[in-house]
Amino acid sequence: MRIGIVGAGAVGGFLAGHLARAGSEVALLARGPHLAALRERGLTVESRGERWTVRVPASDRAEDLGPVDAVVVTAKAPALPAVAAAIAPLLGEDTPVVCAMNGIPWWYDHGRAGAASRTIARLDPDGAVWRGIGPARAIGCVVDCPAQVAEPGVVRHVAPRPGALTLGEPAGGRSERVERLAAVLEAAGVKAPIAADIRHALWSKLFVNISRSPLGVLTGLSERGLALDTGTLSVTMAIMREAQAVARSHGIEVDIDEARQADPERRSEHRSSMLQDWDLGRPMEIDGIVRAVQDFARDAGIATPTLDVVSALLVAKARQAGTYPG
Repeated sequence: MRIGIVGAGAVGGFLAGHLARAGSEVALLARGPHLAALRERGLTVESRGERWTVRVPASDRAEDLGPVDAVVVTAKAPALPAVAAAIAPLLGEDTPVVCAMNGIPWWYDHGRAGAASRTIARLDPDGAVWRGIGPARAIGCVVDCPAQVAEPGVVRHVAPRPGALTLGEPAGGRSERVERLAAVLEAAGVKAPIAADIRHALWSKLFVNISRSPLGVLTGLSERGLALDTGTLSVTMAIMREAQAVARSHGIEVDIDEARQADPERRSEHRSSMLQDWDLGRPMEIDGIVRAVQDFARDAGIATPTLDVVSALLVAKARQAGTYPG
């Protein structure tokens, strides 16, 4: 199975390194210093006490890589419209596309009971992603792979557990294409459970992202630091409860283990993906993680006072830095 990975940063590099080491054919769409390092020295992965280097085809032009059997997009959500316009040469007639990123995905309403099949306007305002990729290609994904780019060409996995991509069809159930991709990932040492209801899995992860990531940017605290401070812990839990109410309005019930969430010993010093983006002066996944949930809440008539305050502060900070034009 030939797999194209779009965005060879932390998560993309982690996946490419594991897949290539296991013998899968991988093609990387990358750019900048990371691409230069991949071409010169190869891709190095550090994970769970191991370090290895692989050589994989890499280019900043999809035309150089050609059609693949599956595409995994690990670029951040703000880059998706540009990605959708660039990846056409990777797509065969039936090539599925996995958008492995945080937050509400652009295809969320495709196949959702009681919803019109349409793009999420907050994330895809002119429909470029919906047209460029197409909802029929979409495979849902929830990423659990704390990683970072240590330097160009070197990706470091920063958790003791294996990285995981939970996969699922937007319409639910299992499919041959999902099972095939999951098998390839599992053979490479990446956990790939298949969710019967991918939206339930999305919201479960989103509860963590929406309650911790914005606060990490606003305070500079690690995930453990946010739990050690009673004030930020209180805000974290309030946002989780508000997000829970929004998910419930979509018929999705996700429990919150408040004791676990409040225990600093269950958290690491990891700096969230959003905080890493802030540190590097890059656009953050504000729309997918925060503002799309606010939109859902308004549509359902649900009040989210804590999230609204945190969102306003986060957007103001990002706009002042020039990383949020929306």
